[in-house]
Amino acid sequence: MNIVEASFSDVRVVVHDGVYEPADDTFLLCQYLDISPGEKMLEIGCGCGLVSIVAARNGATVVATDKSLAAVQNIRENARKNNLHDKIDIRQGSLFEPIQRDERFSVIVCNPPYLPGTREDPAYDSAWSGGPDGREVIDAFLSQCTNFLEKDGRVLIVQSSLSNPEKTYLMLETLFHNSTIKAEKRFFYERLLLFEAHQPRQLTTERF
Repeated sequence: MNIVEASFSDVRVVVHDGVYEPADDTFLLCQYLDISPGEKMLEIGCGCGLVSIVAARNGATVVATDKSLAAVQNIRENARKNNLHDKIDIRQGSLFEPIQRDERFSVIVCNPPYLPGTREDPAYDSAWSGGPDGREVIDAFLSQCTNFLEKDGRVLIVQSSLSNPEKTYLMLETLFHNSTIKAEKRFFYERLLLFEAHQPRQLTTERF
């Protein structure tokens, strides 16, 4: 098994084969997470768990989910290594499937697959490919996230400028009272954008 290491601040993790290795998008989310002790955070698509572990280290109660069994096993190992196994509730499943209908969170974060790509592409990888327009997971996440937020909750989601960030902004404006691009990182071929949205306009328990 090929294992690599990654770190942010004083948090160190290992990354197993088949699990997304923390990169610029992960570190952007970690840097601007602004989590407070006592907050309840949900991470959708936790991968190796770096973001969830950073949040738990800062005092949050965390639920971390991933559809990949390899990722779930990986974050369990990293939570133990960082002595946070009792602070992170780890569940396997796609998007919000592992979450109970009556569960609510003050913060929901997601670093989804956001690049355009299809299974026919030679370099296809489900860790980064969000379908032909890069928006399959982004749109599914946004259409459900307000169902699981507290009244004054907020959402953080990372995406690329290659996957129609204008549509994300319009969706957030419809769903939330306040939304903004909290941070971005520029590359010669794209920009990474971190959207933050506060206070859902309407809470509902109905799943989309």
